[in-house]
Amino acid sequence: MSRPTIYITKMTPQTELSHLLYGMEEEEIPGELKENQQLDLIAAAYEQALKSPLEVGIAVNEKQAVLHFKSLPEKEPLFVVDNNEESMMTLGKNAARLVKGIPFKLDV
Repeated sequence: MSRPTIYITKMTPQTELSHLLYGMEEEEIPGELKENQQLDLIAAAYEQALKSPLEVGIAVNEKQAVLHFKSLPEKEPLFVVDNNEESMMTLGKNAARLVKGIPFKLDV
C-alpha cells in the first residue's frame, strides 16, 4: 500500500519542482506528480486537491505556484506565490504543514 501524498501538477513540462519537493520532504510529507487537463493554474490546483488523499493540491507553471485545499472555495486558493527557489521551498513546507495541522511558515 502506498503512502498518501500531496498531488502536484506542472502546467509546463520544463517547470522545476525540486525546491517544492525539498520543502515537503523537510516536513516529511511526500508529493506525487500527476497529469492535468486544466488550463487555469488555480483550477488545476483545486482539481489536484479534490483528487489527493490528503486533500491538498499544488499547480505550478514557470511564473507562479498555487496551493489549494479541498475544503476551500474553488476560486480561493490558500497561497499563490512566485515561482522562485525560496518561495517554492516555503510553499512545499506549508503544503506539508497544512496536512499536519501545524502553523504555516509566513515568509511566502
